[in-house]
Amino acid sequence: VRPFGVALIIAGVDRKGTRIFVTDPSGTYVPYSAVAIGGNSDEVTDFLEKNYKEGMSMDDTISLAISAINLKSDEKGIKHIRMSKIKSDTKQFEKVSNEELKKYAQAVGGSSQ
Repeated sequence: VRPFGVALIIAGVDRKGTRIFVTDPSGTYVPYSAVAIGGNSDEVTDFLEKNYKEGMSMDDTISLAISAINLKSDEKGIKHIRMSKIKSDTKQFEKVSNEELKKYAQAVGGSSQ
């Protein structure tokens, strides 16, 4: 019996390209192109499946992520969002600044608060 468990989204870049996996408490992992976990994750994952397209630009992908987070979040805007990105060409991890998040939120017509 496992009294505690955790689900994680693990993403990165390796020799095979960009990859995203979801792990569940049993240790099972499943690859995805775009996915959400947590409360209302089924609806958010449906939104991502309908709107994510292979080959999207980093800018479009970040805007989509902000839209997905705000879709079911009790708190709208970007104040509650912390985001990082890994570019597939450099394989470098970098945080997305609040100023960048504001720009992306405005691009999707959302609040930058």
